[in-house]
Amino acid sequence: MTKKDYIIAIIMTMLYFVLALVNLGDFNAPQTGYVARGSNREFIIEFDEPKQLEKIMYYCGLGEDWYSVIAYDVFYLDEKGEYKELITLEKLSNDMFKWKQANASVLTSSLRFISKNYTNEDKSISGTKGELLEIAIYEQGNEQPIPIINHKIITESANGSVNLFDEQEFAVYKSTFMNTTYFDEVYFPRTAYEYINGLLPYENTHPPLGKIIITWGIRIFGFTPFGWRIMGVLFGALMLPMMYVFGKRVFKTTFLAFIVSFLMMFDFMHFTQTRIGSVDGYLAFFVLVMFYYMNQYFMKKSYEIKFRVNIYPLILSGIFFGLAASVKWIGLYAGAGIAIMFFLKQFLEIRDYKKGYILKSNFFRKIMIPTLLLCLIFFIVIPLSIYFVSFKPIFNYSGNENIITEFLKAQTHMYSYHSGVVTTHPYASPWWQWPAMVRPVYFYQLKNPAEGMWGAIASFGNPLVWWTGFICMLTTAVLAWSKKDKRVVFIYVAYLSLLLPWAIAPRKITFLYHYFSLVPFIIFAITYNIEHIIKKNKKNKKIIILYLVLVAVLFAVFYPALTGIEVPLKYIESLRWLPSWFF
Repeated sequence: MTKKDYIIAIIMTMLYFVLALVNLGDFNAPQTGYVARGSNREFIIEFDEPKQLEKIMYYCGLGEDWYSVIAYDVFYLDEKGEYKELITLEKLSNDMFKWKQANASVLTSSLRFISKNYTNEDKSISGTKGELLEIAIYEQGNEQPIPIINHKIITESANGSVNLFDEQEFAVYKSTFMNTTYFDEVYFPRTAYEYINGLLPYENTHPPLGKIIITWGIRIFGFTPFGWRIMGVLFGALMLPMMYVFGKRVFKTTFLAFIVSFLMMFDFMHFTQTRIGSVDGYLAFFVLVMFYYMNQYFMKKSYEIKFRVNIYPLILSGIFFGLAASVKWIGLYAGAGIAIMFFLKQFLEIRDYKKGYILKSNFFRKIMIPTLLLCLIFFIVIPLSIYFVSFKPIFNYSGNENIITEFLKAQTHMYSYHSGVVTTHPYASPWWQWPAMVRPVYFYQLKNPAEGMWGAIASFGNPLVWWTGFICMLTTAVLAWSKKDKRVVFIYVAYLSLLLPWAIAPRKITFLYHYFSLVPFIIFAITYNIEHIIKKNKKNKKIIILYLVLVAVLFAVFYPALTGIEVPLKYIESLRWLPSWFF
């Protein structure tokens, strides 16, 4: 890395970081609320004069248990001074930290809210202990909430107050991704909130580290959409300099290192997957770094460098292996990949020893055997310790003094959950369809679009990266074999170790975003082919630059489908390149 490399990597990272922060999420959200601990809890609100109402917006919180739900019957005061039934506000089990809307077209000066036992039609959900954090009433033709001049508690609640109208400045006229949880955010930010507040964690189907990282952003920026998404953006941005450094180490030139980082910068899934309050971005970053350090070890000859220089990449690879496994078990798949690279290197060096390339007679005693023994610590003791410590939030709230028992129960639960995921899902796709992007995952669709307008957030790859990358995975093998080039070993070991386990994994319902951790390695395959093309004829560099421009242009073209911004519906429909795509 030269000074020029550092400047390029920093500029790219900052540009991406700024781009990813645009419309990431609101900085404010209601924090106080009300839990009706039972049915028939009543309160009344009053306006200064009769208002022609349009709708009621209400922000849902948690409650007192995992599946807290609630319903309020809302009554309006008519011209005769009597309360008449208007609508029912429902907070269901998955309505977590989101604004919901209830249309309420009526002329009135007062509303009455009465909690009730809620039971859905199939009686699978019932309860009254759900939480609302804020209610905003909107007048016809006005996007500012109606001021509440008075509210009265008719039935005393346990907390003695109804904190539903104290943060009206945070009320929203329309529910969007900017102010509301979407897709898997009903699991991960919620669990991060529970970690912070000492509540029993809801999401327990993945190791805790990803949720712990989300708490860092929440502690700095508050429990807001921006707060629970910012750490993902930060890790997404950090992937760019990591890709650059990795690319420079592999390809040795600034231009090719730039290409590696550039392709990641404008990949669709990298953008969408790190802007949602989920954990896959952390996983992808840790997997990338663990292979970076293992490749650094793999490419050097142990008998030509000092022992401590040979060992330190192994320590770091082991640490990041532990971090990856502590986010999702997919990190364990990657662990098999770095194990293959490690033992392949031992095999190659034993072969060198037998051929007489190694002059040191004490090679086994002073290099190989100590390395093998130390790796028991680097790749078993250290990762297992990191993994175990990551479960501290579970130990805190389990109530069981035997943390080993709780730890083992958590592993059993995670395995049984994922092996039992067999229900169908409209966005699911098997592992062999992922390279072709047959079925994107749709994170968000605008619920109430203006006529002829639409907004969407979909998770899928840049076609010029993913489809080109799949072809290059094949051509790279041919090129590397003909040149006996072991630089590409990490590409195939990483790619196959992360992909093939899905063919036999007990989990039957899988999604395209499970491919995210593999994207860096198809980018390396593309760059390897680009290196060959340029070496063949330097004039081909113009073609490569054109390819990079098209990658960036395609990102701009699909930008509305990645960010949820409203555009004409016809434009969104024009992005449907495959019959199975829809936005």
